[in-house]
Amino acid sequence: MNEYRCFIWDFDGTLYDTYDRIVRAVKKGMDEMGLSPEGHDVKALTKSTLRQACVALAGEDRAEELLARYFAHAEEEGEESIKPFPGCEEVLRTVVEHGGFNYLYTHRNQTALEALQRDGLEGYFRDFITDEADFPSKPAPDAINWLIDQHYLERHECVIVGDRLIDSLAGKNAGIASALFDPEGFYSPDDADFFFTSLADIPKTLMQQDVFPDE
Repeated sequence: MNEYRCFIWDFDGTLYDTYDRIVRAVKKGMDEMGLSPEGHDVKALTKSTLRQACVALAGEDRAEELLARYFAHAEEEGEESIKPFPGCEEVLRTVVEHGGFNYLYTHRNQTALEALQRDGLEGYFRDFITDEADFPSKPAPDAINWLIDQHYLERHECVIVGDRLIDSLAGKNAGIASALFDPEGFYSPDDADFFFTSLADIPKTLMQQDVFPDE
């Protein structure tokens, strides 16, 4: 029986559907630089890190230029274009209503919190870590370890939920369970402890089964 109570959520591609916006901004930057995305799955490349994607698309020498252009175009488009996945609020509420806790751990900046506030989701979270915190990036375990120490969490009750390998690796490095949310099939079920294509299934599968007596 799974008995996870502490859910450490990624933001982009996990709670919020942001990849279409990311891909548009990257492609605009490439177009300005005279680069073609032909032969590249831009969305799949951004599943690593943005900088690694820019290296693959523009080469090491021009990666920083493409990255800068990406940020400029993403800022131009504004944060209004990013929306939570359908069922996101219900999932977060389910965790809380059944005695669990939600935490946010994202490489995104303060705009993640602004989006949660805008959409009325901030109150479902107990704590937040964005890129403005002084922690090494995933897959380093430092931020997860800080959350565990700060909130006196039990590692066997914690699970990190994300859409990329760096999320599951961060969980492994911190000694906690990992769950991949991968509705488009980029990864293998073997890449994490748990594998989901439906956001709604996550709390139902990972929390104590007796808290869902009618299912």
